[in-house]
Amino acid sequence: MDQKPGSAADQAYSYVRERVIAGDFAAGTRLTEWQIADALGTSRTPVREAMRRLVGDGFLRFQRNYGTFVGTYTAQEIGELFDVRALLESEVAAAAARGISAVQLERLTILQAQIEERGADLGRNNLARIATLNRDFHLVIAQASGSPRMVNMLTNAIEAPVVQQTFGRYSEGQLQRSFHHHRELIDAFRARDSSWARDAMSCHVRAARFAMLG
Repeated sequence: MDQKPGSAADQAYSYVRERVIAGDFAAGTRLTEWQIADALGTSRTPVREAMRRLVGDGFLRFQRNYGTFVGTYTAQEIGELFDVRALLESEVAAAAARGISAVQLERLTILQAQIEERGADLGRNNLARIATLNRDFHLVIAQASGSPRMVNMLTNAIEAPVVQQTFGRYSEGQLQRSFHHHRELIDAFRARDSSWARDAMSCHVRAARFAMLG
């Protein structure tokens, strides 16, 4: 069956994005069209389109006379990213508390049970597993806010590599605290208490900021 127009570019986009988020393509790694095309068994044209999109979305950076590479973040940029998340995601959590459905609440409960099923295991495989589930957890909250514009604004911030790799900096105690924040958020949503949800999310994001920056 012929591929739909754009599907090869979408595949390349998802492939690179997921590997950047997972840390498989480390910060500073130079990526070439040939490298990605060869890995996916496709031509360079859709890869070129995907890499332009990834640069536009902040996953990659382009530098003249050097090429396209996985971006690095300064301490100031990391701090700014988490500050933006704290502001936006706190308001999204407040909105979610007012509009979350029973299905979404159950989804959060299931995701949190999966997040905690191996306890505070700091092994690389478990942290990668938690990072994926954590991203889903926060996206459910964004969707429950009922604001598509907010969801779009938050998606890149939630999926930024530096955010997804926060768990790699956590101590056992910090990981347990993150679990507690999630459970508190679920309680706030169940209580339909927007102020509680706002404060719990702000605390959660700022604790993650501290874990990254100290």
